Amino acid sequence: MDEVRLYEMYLNEAIEERKNDLINRNEDYKKLREKFNEIMNKYPNLQLILEKDVELILNETECKMLQKLASIYMEILDLEEKEIFLLGGKEMYFYLKDSEVIKEK
Repeated sequence: MDEVRLYEMYLNEAIEERKNDLINRNEDYKKLREKFNEIMNKYPNLQLILEKDVELILNETECKMLQKLASIYMEILDLEEKEIFLLGGKEMYFYLKDSEVIKEK
């Protein structure tokens, strides 16, 4: 059981590292994160709903911004999931190479 936890810790660290690295390597990702944070900071009611799980009635502008946040968040997740997929492929390659399933010519 300890091995699973150690592996999960490494995996989570690697994933978080890739997400953080996206900010430095991908300008679109960086802009999406900035826009997301800008909206969250500008509309405190959205912060309360999303971060504190408070029930509130939103005005029309806040509803539109909530929709915008959801859209931005989906774009952010898409970019992060692609990075995780590529990370998995890279790790699988090295695993197969180390276990000599893949041999260099």
